[in-house]
Amino acid sequence: MAKLTRAQEDLMRHVWRLGECTVADLRRAVEWETGKKPAHSTISTLILALDERGFVTHKTYGRTFVYTPRIGREEYGRQRLGRIIHKFFDGSAGAAVSYLVKDKNLSLNELSALVRQLEEE
Repeated sequence: MAKLTRAQEDLMRHVWRLGECTVADLRRAVEWETGKKPAHSTISTLILALDERGFVTHKTYGRTFVYTPRIGREEYGRQRLGRIIHKFFDGSAGAAVSYLVKDKNLSLNELSALVRQLEEE
């Protein structure tokens, strides 16, 4: 799966949250989040790229396209995290977790909860 640009990832967050959406829906979502309404052409260009790359699919109703996610948020996140672990931690998930604990991004309580969850599975 290809890596998305920052703008594409930001737009995909809205697509995942909305489920089904039009360009107008996405413009409103971005405006609500940022306080600035993006140009119709900007959102159209981004969503078209996401469609061409297989991240979304669409249905056509007259001149209106309704987009839905083709790739789930968790699936994309899992693949991105795997690439980060491979690239920055030599493929060691343990090294990545150790870094998160040392950098205080993951508390010991959260780590303990993860260990308990793994033991239950």
